[in-house]
Amino acid sequence: MNSILKICLPMITLSLLLSSCAHALIWDGKIIDVKNNQSLSLPELAQKISNSDQVILGEKHNTPSIQLAQASVMEAVLDQSPPKDFTTAWEFLNYTTQEQTKDAFEQFTSGKISVADFLTMTQGNSKYMSYAPIIELTKKRGGKILGVNLPRKDKDPVVAGGIQSANPGTIPPAFEMGGKNYFERFTAAMEGHATPEQIQNYFAAQCLTDDVMAFHLLKDSNSPLKFLVVGSFHSEYDDGTVARLLKRAPELKIANLRFIDASDYSESELKSIATDPKYGDLADYIYFVNEPNP
Repeated sequence: MNSILKICLPMITLSLLLSSCAHALIWDGKIIDVKNNQSLSLPELAQKISNSDQVILGEKHNTPSIQLAQASVMEAVLDQSPPKDFTTAWEFLNYTTQEQTKDAFEQFTSGKISVADFLTMTQGNSKYMSYAPIIELTKKRGGKILGVNLPRKDKDPVVAGGIQSANPGTIPPAFEMGGKNYFERFTAAMEGHATPEQIQNYFAAQCLTDDVMAFHLLKDSNSPLKFLVVGSFHSEYDDGTVARLLKRAPELKIANLRFIDASDYSESELKSIATDPKYGDLADYIYFVNEPNP
């Protein structure tokens, strides 16, 4: 601190410096309970969600600070109660290759391969090392790894021709498209990137992905606690995969967490991000990493 003061004092007063330092630390690591408009510590968050059946970890993909935060939440939840059988489901793993994934994870847990090897074997390259903390934690705490997604080759026909073009065997029983608000938000996100017809098809592929993940999360794991690492659009506002989980198993206790990289936003944007006047709460809890843009 002394060296910082020597540099800064000629330009600003001590009070301004302290104010600046306090501001600089306000978002990174901040956790809020959205419904109760309350700040939480990590142990407090873990205590609140420790009785959940499903913990949804909505993320910005391949962002090291977010994946590290996700792993920290997982560990804190596992620390809350006696050892519990749990499964880590990951959007980047397909249910169709679960046996290969299981074999690779067993090699990793037995020490035959490294976490980098596991990621390369399941992802085809080593660019997903930001997920190493999640995989390492799952190994350390005796969890299982589960693939729940649909392969790209099975989504491509839907992207090209809509849900009617899907292979019937890839559509879960009682499949339903997402609701009006979900489509509205999806259209806004895709605006300028596709024609209206393309957006309809892309949305169909999105909804199929949502339901495939929900269906296989419920069907393929009997662990009493499941963590789902998933892109945030699949879980925001309790739409997407969350909506399908609740439709398929209304009794589920779901904790919906959204991890936000504050550096993608201005501070004014962050102050209003938790609740939308039309769509409601972004998630049950929000965990911020990094600091906002000036």
